[in-house]
Amino acid sequence: MSNKKKDNDSKIAGTIGTIVVHAILLLVLIFTGISTIIPDTEEGLSVNYGTDMNLGDGLFEPAPQSAIEDQLVEEPKVEPVQPASPPPAPSEPDIVEEELETQDIEESLAIKKAKEEAEKKRKEEEKRLAEEKRKAEEEAKRIAEEKRKAEEKRKAEEAKKQQIANALKGAFSTAGQTSNTTSTGQGNTGTAGNKGNPFGDANSNSYTGGGTGNGHSYNLNGRTLNGGLPTPQYNRNEEGIIVVNIEVNPAGTVVSAKAGALGTTIIDASLRKEAEKAAMKAKFNAIGGTTLQSGTITYRYKLN
Repeated sequence: MSNKKKDNDSKIAGTIGTIVVHAILLLVLIFTGISTIIPDTEEGLSVNYGTDMNLGDGLFEPAPQSAIEDQLVEEPKVEPVQPASPPPAPSEPDIVEEELETQDIEESLAIKKAKEEAEKKRKEEEKRLAEEKRKAEEEAKRIAEEKRKAEEKRKAEEAKKQQIANALKGAFSTAGQTSNTTSTGQGNTGTAGNKGNPFGDANSNSYTGGGTGNGHSYNLNGRTLNGGLPTPQYNRNEEGIIVVNIEVNPAGTVVSAKAGALGTTIIDASLRKEAEKAAMKAKFNAIGGTTLQSGTITYRYKLN
C-alpha cells in the first residue's frame, strides 16, 4: 500500500516539475529571442545606365557629351515632315432622345381580336344550346302527341269494345225483361235461362224449330197476337231485317217500341221509324198482374 502511494506522489512531482521547466524555457525565448535588424543604408544591385539597351562593346565608359561638344559636327537641321493632318473624324450624329413608342396599337388590336373571337364563340355556343333546346322540346312534343294519339286510340277501342259488349248484353237481356225485373233469359218455361237451339235464329219465336221462315214474326214469351201483325210502310227499295224491342202491358197493348235490336241489318232511319210505328199498333192477349212484358217484333224486307 505504501509503495503504491509513493508511486503516485512521484508521478505528481514529475508532472509539476515538467510544467515548471517548460514555463521557464518559454519565458527565456520571449525575452532573449532573435530580433530583426533593419540596415540604415540602401542595398541592391547597381546597374550601368547607357544609351542603348541592346548595343555596346568595350571595357571603358565613353566620355560624356559635354566633354566633346567642340569635336562634334553640327548636322544640318532637317525639318521634320509634318504628317498630313488626318481627315476630320466624322462627327457623330447628335443623339436625339426620342420618346419611346409603345406597342399599344398592336396590343389593342390583339385584345380586340381576342374579344371578338370570345364573343363569336359565346354566340355560337348560345346558338348551339338554343338549337339543342328546340330539338328537345320538339321531341318532347312529338312523344306527347304520340302518347295522346295512343291514349285516344286505346280509349276509342275500349269504348268500341264496351259498346259491343253493351249491345250484346242488351240483346241477351231484353228478351223476357219486364219493367220491374232484371231477367236475362228468354223462353216460356217460367225459369231463368235462354231457351232454344244454340244453332238456331235468335229472332225466332219457336223454341224447338229451326228458323222463322219468310215474312214478319214476333216473340213475347208465349203470348198470342190478337189479329194480324201490323205491317210497316215500305217506301224504300232495300232488303234486310229490322228487329224492334217492345214492351206490352197486361192488357196486351204495346207501350214502347225501339227499332235496332240485335239482328237488325237495315240502317235506314225512315224504315226503322215505320217499323216502330207498326209495332206500336200490335195487340196481344190479356194476362193478369201489373208487370210489363218485354219481347220483339221482327220485320223482314225483300226487294221488289
